[in-house]
Amino acid sequence: MCDYTQVEFRCGHVRYTVRAWCINYETTHRRCPPNVVAVEFRLGESEMCGDCKHVGEMPEWYSRITKKTARIHV
Repeated sequence: MCDYTQVEFRCGHVRYTVRAWCINYETTHRRCPPNVVAVEFRLGESEMCGDCKHVGEMPEWYSRITKKTARIHV
């Protein structure tokens, strides 16, 4: 079984990162059930997962784009 690290972010989401692929995966490239061998907590102020990190961080000009002005000219 492949060894995984469970990463818990400040936003509450959980991700699993691979620590080491097992020999079975290296030969077949089929993932086996995760074997969580460590838990990592990322609770710092800026430690949000990738899905939550950029929510609400759209640039100011992004709100001015409308469907009329967003036409692509070829």
